[in-house]
Amino acid sequence: MADADPRLLFGALAALMVAAALYFVLPWRRRRSRGSDGRARRTTAVVLGLGLPAAAIALYVLLGDPGALGDARSELSEQLLAADGPTGPAAAEHVYAELERHLERHPGDGRARVLKARLDTQAQRFDVAADGYEKALQEPSKVAGDATVWVEYAEAVGMAQGGTLIGQPQQLVAKALSLNPAHPQALDLAGSAAWELRDFAQAAQHWKRLLEQIPPGSARHVELSAAIEAAERRARFSLPPARP
Repeated sequence: MADADPRLLFGALAALMVAAALYFVLPWRRRRSRGSDGRARRTTAVVLGLGLPAAAIALYVLLGDPGALGDARSELSEQLLAADGPTGPAAAEHVYAELERHLERHPGDGRARVLKARLDTQAQRFDVAADGYEKALQEPSKVAGDATVWVEYAEAVGMAQGGTLIGQPQQLVAKALSLNPAHPQALDLAGSAAWELRDFAQAAQHWKRLLEQIPPGSARHVELSAAIEAAERRARFSLPPARP
C-alpha cells in the first residue's frame, strides 16, 4: 500500500463516492402526478447527490493528477483526496472556477462542459446548464454517446421551462433511451412525460421496465408499483391521448 499510485487511489475514491451517491439517488424518484414541486425536488436531489462527487472524477480525468490544480497541491485537491470529499458552496465555487479556467484553454472539452452544467444545475441556473449541455453534445467526443448526459440535459431544459417534460425534454429522453433502452432515469422521465401527456398506458409501460430493475420489497418498488397501478387504472377510464 505504501507504494500505491496516488492517482489510482484518487480514482478509486471518486468511484466509491459516485456509487454511494447513486445508492441514495435511486429512491428519490417521485411520480409527476404530484406536480412540479416533485420535479424540482427530484432534480435538486440528483445534482446534490452526483454534482460534487462527479466533480472529483472529472477534475481527475481533465487534469490528470489530483495535485494538478496548481504548482502545489491546493486545498481543494486535499479535500478531493479526503474521505468525505469537498463540501459546501466554497468548494463548489472553487471547482467551478477551475472548470471555467480549463474551458478557456480547452473550449472543445465536452466532459468539462458537462461537469460545469451539473454544477450550474445544482445552483439552479437551469438556462445556463441547458446551454452547457447543448454545447457539450455538439463537441466530437464520447459525451454524445452517454445516455446519462442526455437525461441530465432533459432535466435542465425541463426545469428551465417551468418543470415540464413536454416538448424538447421529451425528445432528449427519447434520445437517451435510443442509446440505452434500460437506462433507469430515462425510463422514469419517459413515464413521467407520458403521464403529463395523459398517455397513461405508455407511462405504465415505461415504469414497468423500470420496476424490473428495482429490488422487490423495497420502498421504491412499492411506490413505483402503486404509480403503475394508478396509470393503468387511468388508462382504462380515460380517452386515448390526442396524437399530433
